[in-house]
Amino acid sequence: MAFKMRGFSPFNKNGVVKKRRKKHARSIRKYAHHVEGEKPNTVSTHLMVSDIKDNPTGIYHVWPSITTDKEGYKKQTPKQAYEAGEMYQFKNKKKAEKFAHGSWKKGKNKREAMKKYRKSKNKK
Repeated sequence: MAFKMRGFSPFNKNGVVKKRRKKHARSIRKYAHHVEGEKPNTVSTHLMVSDIKDNPTGIYHVWPSITTDKEGYKKQTPKQAYEAGEMYQFKNKKKAEKFAHGSWKKGKNKREAMKKYRKSKNKK
């Protein structure tokens, strides 16, 4: 894993990332590929999904639904994401939703992701 700080671990005792989530999310992927079902001429390193809908516990999880390498991408289950240390935990529903939509990105990509998030919220 590319995320390292001396004497600090973003994981809690269960292996779920609870702190410095954005930095961790930006550091876990090197390769980007076109994913079927996405817009043409686009590439992705992460496609975040969450367990927000129908979650009565008040603890929300977000994880990448794909994993990438040199050859391409593969689908990733929540269990695989947990084992890879790519499960992000939130206590706040809105923060989890925004993270899943791309608040962890930087610059133009983040602005576009948040614009898409606001549009999806207005439709409801």
